[in-house]
Amino acid sequence: MMHRRLNTLVLVIWLVTDLLMPSVTLAWSHGHELIRLWAVERLPAWQRKLIGEEHLQRLYQDYTHLQDTYAGGNAPQLDPYCLVPGIQLSLHDVNPPESSAKAALWYVDQISQRLADGELDEAMKYLGVLCHWHEDPGCPGAHSTSISETQLKSLLPPPKDKEKFNYLYGAGGIMDVGDYSIPSIEYRPQLLGRTPEAAALRMYQRQRLLQRRAESHIIPIVQDMISGDGKLADQHRATAALDNAKHIADVIYTVICLSTDRFDADQPEWSQQRLSEWLPEFQGTMIPHPYYVTPFLVNQAMDASRELHPLAFAGEAARSRVKFGYGMGAPFSLDFGLAPGPVFQRFTCRVGLHPTAGPKGGVEFVVVANGEQLARTAPVKTGDPPLQLDVRLPDVDVLNLTLQTIPSAESNSEHNLTVWAEPTLHRR
Repeated sequence: MMHRRLNTLVLVIWLVTDLLMPSVTLAWSHGHELIRLWAVERLPAWQRKLIGEEHLQRLYQDYTHLQDTYAGGNAPQLDPYCLVPGIQLSLHDVNPPESSAKAALWYVDQISQRLADGELDEAMKYLGVLCHWHEDPGCPGAHSTSISETQLKSLLPPPKDKEKFNYLYGAGGIMDVGDYSIPSIEYRPQLLGRTPEAAALRMYQRQRLLQRRAESHIIPIVQDMISGDGKLADQHRATAALDNAKHIADVIYTVICLSTDRFDADQPEWSQQRLSEWLPEFQGTMIPHPYYVTPFLVNQAMDASRELHPLAFAGEAARSRVKFGYGMGAPFSLDFGLAPGPVFQRFTCRVGLHPTAGPKGGVEFVVVANGEQLARTAPVKTGDPPLQLDVRLPDVDVLNLTLQTIPSAESNSEHNLTVWAEPTLHRR
């Protein structure tokens, strides 16, 4: 009888805990702990000693779901960690660049102050919220896609026996389930910036890239869970979790470096960065043939027959010197949103037409920042040598940078195959 009562008590406690704890998740469930532990284990010895194993353990065990517990005010004792003063944002999603930058700077500042005051446990709470914010978009689920549950189920209808499953949501869903682990590989965390502003900018762009990569796993996971045995889905979960864990290791490492003003000598200076490494704001549009479905390509170009080619300008010598950039049709505008904006001071690149452009190619190249035209070339025709652009960027909170190709009136759209070669952002 006593044994039966004990079992009943345990069952009641389990049910109450399951209702009160943040099990209604839209992203990682136990994945948060897996990712955080993987990241902490790869911190350098000096950071592990500085923080201490007890506090690091709380970071990957106790402080992985603080904003889930908070849930919009349900735990007011978490206000100091989950409410960023004067900023409206979601601590689960990728936010607009300005609010994202301000919030990231605020969290770095809070962590730095607590570490300087010796309040290690408090620092780990702020760091736990910052990490969770960067973990959610890396899960193949609701935080990594703009498509709705209804749209996805219309495209991939479930069989009758699985209609109850959510595709994108953790509660009753199929995303963060299964039997997966993060591969135990060697990884050295990478510094994201030597100033809070540079680090916040790169955190934001990394978060967007992480979201894009996580989204690519959604359909394979759904297909395997509704039609397969779930093993392939676990492989995709593990791949997404590893990608996420590397980023979280970088975030933790960078924040501690900034908080202590200590940087390992062989970490990058980040004096410049390729623009082609950043994710543009492109949402899809149509332009004239042949780029009409994909109006730009990264690090390659397309000819009038839709054949792919390396980036190049007229002349064999120039061909070997184009290392990265964009192949682009015309007319088209490629937009980038960067915050904090003042991190970069200059933008440089070379522009011209690809050797496969037809004889009636003619395009003007324009660089615009926050609505102001910074540079505009004269019409560049087929066979012309490339032009060098070197523009000073405005000192603004959010830098909205646009690369435009404008066809000449007499040109043929199929011949306007343009190249933006080595587009590079330079630090202040």
